[in-house]
Amino acid sequence: MEMMAGSLDWASPMAAAQYVAAGIAMGFGAIGAGVGEGYNAAEAVDSIARQPAAAGELTRAMLVGQAIAETSGIFALVVAFILMFIGPQPCMEAMGAYLGAGLAMGLGAVGSGIGAGIAGARAAAGIGRNPHSRGSVTLTMLLGQALATSPSVFALVVAVILAFAQGFQRYLGSDIAVTVAALSAGLCVGAGAIGPGYGAGLAAAGACDGVSRRPEASMNITRVMLVGGAVSQSTSIYAFVIALILIIFI
Repeated sequence: MEMMAGSLDWASPMAAAQYVAAGIAMGFGAIGAGVGEGYNAAEAVDSIARQPAAAGELTRAMLVGQAIAETSGIFALVVAFILMFIGPQPCMEAMGAYLGAGLAMGLGAVGSGIGAGIAGARAAAGIGRNPHSRGSVTLTMLLGQALATSPSVFALVVAVILAFAQGFQRYLGSDIAVTVAALSAGLCVGAGAIGPGYGAGLAAAGACDGVSRRPEASMNITRVMLVGGAVSQSTSIYAFVIALILIIFI
């Protein structure tokens, strides 16, 4: 049953949807970063216990690794603020877009945060094992963490598009297809980023471990890590493409 715009005050329901979406974005977005950073710190502490003389180097490596692991959580924070303070669109279709944005960024941050944290943890363990490999291990860690963070960037793009999607007002009534398409786009790219982010982090972790053992082979190890990490996160690109196609229907 169609209803004319203005026959129902959508301001309050849309504001409520924004607040719920903001909570989803930040709540889920904090999971990956928190776990990843904690894992990184645990390995750094253990390495310091084994190599007290390298405490300074290990602390710096830990902080750098934690900063990158927290990137996806910062993305979630930004999206949460956007959702809380953007002006609500007075229609039902906006509800799907707002909730989709929250799911996109919230879920999309989980795998990347954990994956980047695992890479940082193995880098700390490697430096603790061989302090002289710090430079090569740190470079490998940063490259690997960049790969692991990429899926959360796709999630961020979709979340921002959904949050600022225009044209909802052209619908005079409830359009279920548009609402579901927006919600599905967020769910697609968010869930689709979990595995690739985590998988790319595992590839980076293995590379950091290998470089610490054989610094002279760092170029070959890093090259294989980049290729393997790119392949492992290819499915996040598929999810990103499908999400964009779904958004076209809005």
